Amino acid sequence: MLKITSLMTVAVLLSSCTSTIDQLYEKVAPRPSVITDQQNLADTQESVIAADSSSFRPQEFAGNHARSAAQNSAARMAVAQLKNSNTKFVLHFSYDGSEIDESATQEVIKHANFMRNNPALNLRLEGHADERGTREYNLALGENRALAVKEILGLYELSSRVQVISFGEENPTVQLHDESAWQQNRRVEFIYQ
Repeated sequence: MLKITSLMTVAVLLSSCTSTIDQLYEKVAPRPSVITDQQNLADTQESVIAADSSSFRPQEFAGNHARSAAQNSAARMAVAQLKNSNTKFVLHFSYDGSEIDESATQEVIKHANFMRNNPALNLRLEGHADERGTREYNLALGENRALAVKEILGLYELSSRVQVISFGEENPTVQLHDESAWQQNRRVEFIYQ
């Protein structure tokens, strides 16, 4: 008897909850109305068509695409000229260091002047380390090296156009395991985009 009474109580409570849920649904998200009158249907179609006054002009798209292709071509030519001017695109660092010496600073200044003359270009600085040390330490060291270069570029108000990435020891240029190879792998590379 007690089981039947408790089941009936639960049934009554659940049935009252479903009507409350439906009522709440109506208040929060009313169901869309269906248009049955043909005149209202025609008015609705006209207003939708009138509201969409946008248009697609393929000539404008082609013009923008042609302009961006021309800008990319000009950027590639500018970077090629910079490479031909004996500017270094790779800076090397001492063991376990991220300090930039005076000759490297002069190279960074050349890149800063180049970026100021080519405002459409952005720069990605890729920091690297040799294989000695833990993976985490080398990732941090590569990032610190790239950030040191970015700091100098920031003096020329170029920080917003510079992205820093660290590869740590993951991307060596020389696969040997001696001091000359390690020296080549401790670097920051300048990649223009």
